[in-house]
Amino acid sequence: MLPGLARRLLVLALLAPGPGAAAAPAVPLPPPHREGRLGVEAALASRRSVRAFTAEPLTLAEVGQLLWAAQGVTGPEGQRAAPSARRQYPLEIAVVAQHVDGLPPGAYRYLPARHALEPLASAKQGERLLARATDQEQVHAAPAVFVVAAVYERMDAGPRARTWSDWEAGAATENLLLQAVALRLGAVVVGGMEPAAVRKALHLGEREQVIVLVPAGHPVP
Repeated sequence: MLPGLARRLLVLALLAPGPGAAAAPAVPLPPPHREGRLGVEAALASRRSVRAFTAEPLTLAEVGQLLWAAQGVTGPEGQRAAPSARRQYPLEIAVVAQHVDGLPPGAYRYLPARHALEPLASAKQGERLLARATDQEQVHAAPAVFVVAAVYERMDAGPRARTWSDWEAGAATENLLLQAVALRLGAVVVGGMEPAAVRKALHLGEREQVIVLVPAGHPVP
C-alpha cells in the first residue's frame, strides 16, 4: 500500500498529458448556486429519464452547476458534493460540449478545486465526438454529455476499490440528475457504450475507466 502522498503523485503522473501535448488554458466556470427554488423532495418526485432534447443549447452556468452537483467542492477541507470512501475521490468527470453557449465544441475535464474546465479534445461544430463509442441517439442529440470515470487505483482498497468507486459514481450521477431537474433540464444515464472508445475519443488517461455517460439538455415538451 502506497503512502497517501506517493499514491496521489502516482495518480497525477498517470493522468498527465504525454510528451509534446499542448497545454490549453483552463476555462473558468460561473460560481455555482448553493440555493435553489426546488426542494430535494420535489426533485426526487419529478426525476425521470429524459431521452429527447430540444435544439436549445445549455449555458456555461448550467454546465458548471451540473458538474458542481456531481463533484463540486462543498467544504473547507476539499469535501465534495458526493460522498467518497475514506475521501480518496477516485472519480474523474468530463463533459462533451456539443452545443453549449460560451464553450467551443469538444471534451473537457472538470477541475473541482478550481471549478474550471481543462480542455481535453477539440471537435468541429456538429461533429459526433462519441460516434464510435455508442449509437444511442440521445447521446449525440444532447447539447452536453457528462462522462463519469474512475481511477480505481486511487481508492487503494484492494478488491473493494472498484466497488467503493462504483458506489461513488452512482452517488455523483444521482446528484447530477437531481440538479438537472432543479434546473428544469432533462438527463438520462447511458451504460450502452464502449468505454475504451470513449476514453480514446476524449483523450483520457489509460487508468481512467469510463463508467457511465449522462446526456443532458432541455427536454422535449
